[in-house]
Amino acid sequence: MPQNMALYRKWRPLTFGQVAGQEHITAALRAQVESGRVSHAYLFTGTRGTGKTTCAKILARAVCCENPRGGEPCNECEACRSILADSAMDVTEIDAASNNGVDNIREIREEAVFSPGSLARRVYIVDEVHMLSPGAFNALLKILEEPPAHVLFILATTEIHKIPATILSRCQRYDFRRIPAEIIAERLGLIAESEGYTLRGDAAALLARMGDGSMRDAISLLDRSLPESGEVTAEIVEEALGAVPAERAAALLSAAAAGDVAEALRICTESYLEGRDIVSLFDELLSMIRDIYIIKAAHGAEYLVSVQASDMTRLERLAAEIAPDRLEHLVACVSDLLTRLTRTAIRRTDAEMCLLRMCRTAEPAAAQTALAPKRMPERRQTPAPENPPEKAAKEEPTAEPEPVPVAEAAEPVGKGRKEELLAAVADKTGPAVRTYLGLADIYEEAGDLRVDMPEEGMIFAEKPAVMQTLREAAEQMGLRGVKIAKREQKKPAAESGAAGILKNAREMGIKIK
Repeated sequence: MPQNMALYRKWRPLTFGQVAGQEHITAALRAQVESGRVSHAYLFTGTRGTGKTTCAKILARAVCCENPRGGEPCNECEACRSILADSAMDVTEIDAASNNGVDNIREIREEAVFSPGSLARRVYIVDEVHMLSPGAFNALLKILEEPPAHVLFILATTEIHKIPATILSRCQRYDFRRIPAEIIAERLGLIAESEGYTLRGDAAALLARMGDGSMRDAISLLDRSLPESGEVTAEIVEEALGAVPAERAAALLSAAAAGDVAEALRICTESYLEGRDIVSLFDELLSMIRDIYIIKAAHGAEYLVSVQASDMTRLERLAAEIAPDRLEHLVACVSDLLTRLTRTAIRRTDAEMCLLRMCRTAEPAAAQTALAPKRMPERRQTPAPENPPEKAAKEEPTAEPEPVPVAEAAEPVGKGRKEELLAAVADKTGPAVRTYLGLADIYEEAGDLRVDMPEEGMIFAEKPAVMQTLREAAEQMGLRGVKIAKREQKKPAAESGAAGILKNAREMGIKIK
């Protein structure tokens, strides 16, 4: 075996018994091989790095092995050795991501009708089968419906929802689970010991959690973390992988929850200058907040996922410090940042702006409602009289209704107050807004500042940023809030008689003597 081979390939299981964390699948496959009840098609599904391709290779060797032992391949006979060396002509492994056309599957279908050359079965392992085109799926369905007795198909996918139901119904489906962190940590310890290293328990736990249920990912992370010799510690793993130390992540969350902007920015800047990944930093913050929620609700450590899970004392202290409403505010800020980090090139700036929002106390819903722009109530149209004007004029006049008293009439502000408003918003608004404010009629109404402006100006004035600027200006003037209303256009009184006729004629260019 090559010395420079990656650890996940070097330590790939060779028997069903060596596959960790998938005993519900390996036991069933071993029993089928031992009893001779092997199906013609299998479908392995599950997240990456959980053993789908590994079990497919083991199953291919087991059904072709000359000396099987309890459903396991011997890995010593000619058939097993040729499959391990990838030289067996009767075992074909296909990457559907790059061979997804209908012609590729037609070649397999034409080849599958022939008997195997040297092995007991002709085996086809199709990885990432969900990448096949619709035409390729149709071609594959034909051979799955009427397969030759010597053919075995093993399909593997990470996206089971993309597989047509017609294919699913013709395969034995096995769902691979995420591997528990303690099983991954135990396996990593055995691999490190066999490679001549001592893997500390905290380092193994950190690698297992970073693997997120994937044995292959965890082994690859271990491969990247191995020093030249000696002991593998959590500090070495964090340094090698660019992970954020647990103490620093906890300190950052504590500073953000307490509103300490300076300390939060200092920790973020220090992590950035050391080359720590911004996404990993805020991923860990979100995992910590999630764990704090779990501690508050369940008071148990079995569901924790952050790197802080090994230190329950620290998490319990944070849970006692941070109120539930602050947790909701922090979750909203971090989730929004992680969504935007995939589309931005200035990650440090976005991260710092997120920290500023996290440090700011979340405004309650009532306050946000009070700050929302206030609209004037719509005026109802007066219904037209049922009788024509001529007829109504002949009717006897009725008594006029008594006027409804107004609580507080709007008072126009003086020229000085209007100039005060324009000066307060001069540096914070554009020229269009300032122009329409200059043309507007401004009143003090029930403790609020009412601005009546042309309808075309309301488009600019009702923008959230402009409304916020106007509210701040109103507060400086000693008022509570701002109301924006459309100014009614006053129509000039129509002239009657000869004077009106002459005026209209002049406007139309008609000469009248």
